[in-house]
Amino acid sequence: MKILIVDDSTTLLNGLVSVLENIDSLKIFTAKSKQECANLLLQEKGKFDIAILDLGLPDAPDGEIIPFMEKFSIPSIILTAKQYDQNNPLYKHDFIIDYVIKNGSYALDYTAYVVERFIENSKVDVLVVDDSRSFSAKIKHLCKRYNINTILASCAEDAIKIMKSKNKIKLILVDYIMPGMNGLELTALMRKKYKKDEISIIALSSIKDKDVVAKFLKYGANDFIYKDFSDEEFYARVNSNLDIIKLFELSRDRANKDYMTGMYNRRYLFEKGTRIYEKTKKVDDYISCAIIDIDKFKNINDTYGHDIGDIAIKYIPKILNTFLDDNNLISRVGGEEFCIISKNISEREILDLYEQIREAFEESVLTIDDLELNFTVSIGLTTSFSSSFEDMLKKADLALYEAKETGRNKVVLLK
Repeated sequence: MKILIVDDSTTLLNGLVSVLENIDSLKIFTAKSKQECANLLLQEKGKFDIAILDLGLPDAPDGEIIPFMEKFSIPSIILTAKQYDQNNPLYKHDFIIDYVIKNGSYALDYTAYVVERFIENSKVDVLVVDDSRSFSAKIKHLCKRYNINTILASCAEDAIKIMKSKNKIKLILVDYIMPGMNGLELTALMRKKYKKDEISIIALSSIKDKDVVAKFLKYGANDFIYKDFSDEEFYARVNSNLDIIKLFELSRDRANKDYMTGMYNRRYLFEKGTRIYEKTKKVDDYISCAIIDIDKFKNINDTYGHDIGDIAIKYIPKILNTFLDDNNLISRVGGEEFCIISKNISEREILDLYEQIREAFEESVLTIDDLELNFTVSIGLTTSFSSSFEDMLKKADLALYEAKETGRNKVVLLK
């Protein structure tokens, strides 16, 4: 993602670069005048994802940068030394997503927050449930400006169908009065399936009745907005709710994921794996358990050091993720050992899949500075339900032991 920063203050420019350069995948371009900005736009063919614009530049002292930037439609954050005036025509331009008063270090931190939120929003879907086409279109337009993908539903029944197939939805905006099921009923229904730390619900209404607000909050809404909101209030509410969901996700990740690889940990494997096992066994569907282990990993550590060994471990999920989709639970169970639980894949297909994975490791070369590292893996696999999930894991572990004992770099299946 590319960001353009335009400000004539070297101190502020350096400060912004300092706080923004820690954001992964963000390429930063800077300019100190309107002319330098124009030159960068020409050089990059106007292709910036977001911009930070100062209103008082040497060759554009009265905000002339704003009408100049309008034709490029780049979502922009405005920097100003003056107090914000919502009636100022400069702030009416559609591509402006926020403004920041230059008041010291907080301005830097808040600007960085807006940029991070903008980037993070690309991973988020928002469901808008409202029977008014014009209002839904307004919400969609506001969300698009802030890099949020919006899905529209004209009634509660459509929203329920959408929720069954869309797993990136983190926020639901729901109107109160709708044909059929109303917003209160839909909120209550959603809360039976999704907790407040999984999906946030913001209720919307044009009815100025405090009882309606209280009812929505009691039924499980996280927040409430009257429909005559300003753009600024809308963004503040949406961002705040998305931030809270993100914090819950980070907290769950710390509890459930391995710090080194980002894969699920052993505790989560037993928790989630047991549920998958029991559900799959109940319907007598396909299930498999595989344990993958790097061959002669001790030699890698002894020869090249533990830092290289860690890089080799991190390489395991990179290969696995090219072959395995969301039907597979991947976890690191210890050291260089990973476990994969797969469902809905036949025995023949799963065996072929792990042969492909084994070959991918055998053929790949991991380049680390001047070192070219090549290693193989052994894979123990079972497609038997056994008597319990724990027994299934033990059987896969026995298959891995056999693979190691009979030459390594192979897949062994125990039924």
